[in-house]
Amino acid sequence: MKETVRARIEKWRSLARENVSEGRRLIRSVIEDRIVFRPVPRPPQIPPPKGPGRKSGLIYEFEGTTTLTRVFADLISASRLVAPTGFGPVFQP
Repeated sequence: MKETVRARIEKWRSLARENVSEGRRLIRSVIEDRIVFRPVPRPPQIPPPKGPGRKSGLIYEFEGTTTLTRVFADLISASRLVAPTGFGPVFQP
């Protein structure tokens, strides 16, 4: 099971690298709502970027909700129904 999940995720990675539009579609399939990017001051333990150009004192944190349902689709079989046993009398006499 673990290897099957890893293989599926690796397939998604390679598809995203090979084709930008396919990568966007894959990302949209796991994002449930929107992702919010927020600039925050750079913590001292994070070094500034190297190379030429303007050095920003800010980094961005992001927040959003994702789902792994589509990653595990067809790998796990589960029912949405739960047997009521143990939750009181099931049948009335």
